[in-house]
Amino acid sequence: MGKISVTTLGGTREVGKSAILLEAGGTRVLLDYGMKLIPKKHPEFPPIPEKVDAVLLTHAHLDHSGSLPRLVSHGHDVPVYGIDITREYAELLLYDAIKVAKLKGHSIGYGPKDVRKILNNFRPIEFNVPFKVGDLEVTAINAGHIPGSAMFHIRYNGTSVLYTGDFNTKASRLMPPASIEDIPPVDILITESTYAMKEHPPRVKQEALLKEIIVETLKSGGTAIVAGFAIGRLLEVAMALRARGFKGRLFLDGMARRSTEITEYFSNRVRDADDLKLAIRSITSVRNWHMRKKITKRPNAILTTSGMLEGGPVHYYVRERKEDENSTITLTGYQVDGTEGRRLLEEGKMEIEGEETWIMMKVNQLNFSAHASRSGILKLIKELKPGSVIVVHGEESNEFANELEDKMGLSAFSPELGEEVIF
Repeated sequence: MGKISVTTLGGTREVGKSAILLEAGGTRVLLDYGMKLIPKKHPEFPPIPEKVDAVLLTHAHLDHSGSLPRLVSHGHDVPVYGIDITREYAELLLYDAIKVAKLKGHSIGYGPKDVRKILNNFRPIEFNVPFKVGDLEVTAINAGHIPGSAMFHIRYNGTSVLYTGDFNTKASRLMPPASIEDIPPVDILITESTYAMKEHPPRVKQEALLKEIIVETLKSGGTAIVAGFAIGRLLEVAMALRARGFKGRLFLDGMARRSTEITEYFSNRVRDADDLKLAIRSITSVRNWHMRKKITKRPNAILTTSGMLEGGPVHYYVRERKEDENSTITLTGYQVDGTEGRRLLEEGKMEIEGEETWIMMKVNQLNFSAHASRSGILKLIKELKPGSVIVVHGEESNEFANELEDKMGLSAFSPELGEEVIF
């Protein structure tokens, strides 16, 4: 085996700021370079490497892409390889990160000029088409997480590495499952472990519950607010509601409007382009404050950001309907500790425009996760049969790595921050 070094700069034993430095021969590449958003605190960033030749970007979510402009602001004018739609999503999210940081008084170490420069360095690649990065042969494989999400298979001197990024082994309305069948043999697997110790509830039941919540809310004269992530999540919700026969209008607000336009343009990156277009036709975009005010005055279903209630138009809608017990707010994913979404679930109140606000609306939480569950991660490992496994991107990654060693006899690692593993 050729010597390969893997150093975890971030995203180890945690979810956030994914950043792995892989070195083989004379080539040093970053596998993602994200930031960690912490409620009520300054974001965290991985360290700046002394030398890097390229970045392999699995997808655009900020915990994987949010530190990229810091590379160019620190003199690393390097190419970034990813699927075409990933660049467009990243542009949306990185500029928004600057805007949010300014509003909150946080320093993120880059500005619009740095974002423009890193976007100009983007090199679009295609799934299943090998390309060279220095001494490495790299192939992107569909990860099934969001449109354009990729795993990276890296080959060097007869040794192969697979970095999963975020992946999903089950099909969703929006995405096909990860293309495990396209993955060549793997010696070293670097896998996410977000839900390595948990199973997701059946998606069909979550979809049925969501439709029921919205229909009953509208029947009672209330407003049905559905909060979700801008990229992927709210579009998945809209597709699910349409597939389940929901006939009412769906209003879409926040950053999800632009991300939906991007997804429609790159409709070749989703599971079914026709289903996507039909769902988009059932959506009405909220274009201005006048429209926002108008739709809250009568029963309507509103899909809006942000997914953890940390900001965005959802604050306006909740403030307007906060005393209406017939209205509902449905959270479509996990709520990180310290977020306003978690506070609402646990305390029945949240902060809106600096004021503690009690919410009388009915609050629901559903699971529309785009990550592989425990069984999905184990399926990937069993099918690939790697010689070694590095477990990252999970709060219980150490426990999972120990389980892989004890119960499956694998050579498994959950590195500490900054730790180097050499093969």
